Amino acid sequence: MMKHVVYILILISQSCLAQPRQVAVTIDDVPNVNVFQRDNFRSILLERIEELNIPVAIFINEKNIYNNAFVKENIACLERWLTSNTVTPGNHSFSHINYADTTLESFQQDIIKGEKLTTQIMRRRPPYFRFPFNSLGNDSASYAVIQNFLTIRGYIHAPFTIESEDWAFNALYEDALQNQDVGRAREIGQQYVIHTMNLFHHFETLCENLYGRNIRHIYLCHDNQLNTDYLPALIKDLGKSGYSFISLEQALDDIVYQSTEFYTGRYGFSWIYRWEKDQDKRKAMMRGEPVDESLHIEYQKLVNKK
Repeated sequence: MMKHVVYILILISQSCLAQPRQVAVTIDDVPNVNVFQRDNFRSILLERIEELNIPVAIFINEKNIYNNAFVKENIACLERWLTSNTVTPGNHSFSHINYADTTLESFQQDIIKGEKLTTQIMRRRPPYFRFPFNSLGNDSASYAVIQNFLTIRGYIHAPFTIESEDWAFNALYEDALQNQDVGRAREIGQQYVIHTMNLFHHFETLCENLYGRNIRHIYLCHDNQLNTDYLPALIKDLGKSGYSFISLEQALDDIVYQSTEFYTGRYGFSWIYRWEKDQDKRKAMMRGEPVDESLHIEYQKLVNKK
């Protein structure tokens, strides 16, 4: 009898160890028309994603199209993203306004305006919406109202579980490139990959403790120079760690995304924290997240300098 129990425990242990690591890569603030212009009107980030042959979901700010004088070329860039077989589109609002800082009506209009070009190109609305700054408003009532609006328009809200402040790394990376400090730029790019991998390992352990298993993660990053140059390295390292790359739709099929959101407010942290009912436990989990202190110090210096 004892042997049977031990055998069952071994099978359970092996089953847990065999749980797949899966992640959906999502990219916000598409298209980055400044990088597009610098690269002679090529989206090298998209080209590298296609070379990697991984699915990605993109979240579009159509206002970006008008950020420089090359509107026609920028529309062609957006169309290039939207017609790629590897890309699933999402609306990120027209102008990336924070829902918590505007009125319901203004935010609704920004959502509608933000789907115009995308819908013309695709001949249908994008299926997903992601809140700018991942801010769901100021309270649960605000969120409920806008969620109803999104549902009526056929949108699925796109959360995330892991992000690594790539926008801050990118600011330092761009500054190093502008100062022709190639060595420093390389250090920042490598630091970004290392920090992101540390976060993945951290959230793996956290999810094992919370749910007893790996979950299908959703990684949030941005269309920027840093990811143009270093997302392939990150994808390679994730692959070495056993990750396979799935679509956003596949990720959202994980039952964990049906969990109750106990935090619905203006701060844009991971949904893993939002699913924790106890505020003290939530804060403790957040304090346990790996932090790159040197990133924050250098980023603040850069901000102050400007």
